[in-house]
Amino acid sequence: MRVECDHCRRKFLKKSNLAEHLKQHRHKCTDCSKTFSLERYLISHIEKIHRQQMYECSVCKYKSNNKGTLKNHYIRLHTSNYDYVCNTCGKQFKIKKALNYHVKQDHSEAPPIVCDVCGHFSKNLHALKAHMKYRHYKPEFVCRICRRGMTTQENLNQHLTWHETREKVLCPTCGKRFRGRDLDSHMRVHTGVKPFPCPVCGKTFRRQTAQEQHVLIHTGKRPYICDICGQAFVQKPGLICHRKRHPGPLPPLPVVSIKNIVTEFTKEYATKNAVIKIE
Repeated sequence: MRVECDHCRRKFLKKSNLAEHLKQHRHKCTDCSKTFSLERYLISHIEKIHRQQMYECSVCKYKSNNKGTLKNHYIRLHTSNYDYVCNTCGKQFKIKKALNYHVKQDHSEAPPIVCDVCGHFSKNLHALKAHMKYRHYKPEFVCRICRRGMTTQENLNQHLTWHETREKVLCPTCGKRFRGRDLDSHMRVHTGVKPFPCPVCGKTFRRQTAQEQHVLIHTGKRPYICDICGQAFVQKPGLICHRKRHPGPLPPLPVVSIKNIVTEFTKEYATKNAVIKIE
């Protein structure tokens, strides 16, 4: 006989599974009744969701705290008009800034970008990123639990510690276990939801960390600096591949915080590209 959770009505075969599941419902949000396994997750939820103005899509109830992001969402998903056409190749776009970005990336007369690792020429940053991903970014260290690839032993050790200390929650779709705060992110693999859009080109991501790495391409900054020779890179994989060219044992990979860079760039971009709220 199955046992049922009083909070979300999920059913379990064993009481022990229910007991573990109930850990998710220890802390309840008084505004929306959503429950969390730890108090800090509840506090973070309140800060992000209930203490800033949210704008809701009139069609699908998608929410965003940015009017521009909401308008781009509406145009991309709920309209069928491609009003912007590239004069060079005829490709069509729904959003003007997407057309501008396309022209800049694909039809610019700027010289090609050279790969710092092998000297390969790429016509734009998108092409270079794809080249780096498929030619040079090959994880050497693989987690024995989830098979996720890591680029250094230090990263793998930290990742394994995360596995050992996390509060495990069962995914109802595939049966994998995740720390409470990571289950929502994992579920997007099954639902296809990508709630983190790039404010510049509209590309969406399942994880905020992936979105932040992507936004770096638009900032023009190179925050990842080699601690051995001082060469700077836009994204982390470029620095990782570059450091392998230096002989001898290498020190741990430098820790780089990009959140402030991304946040400031996003604010400046939103200010420059303010749009009227969709009624």
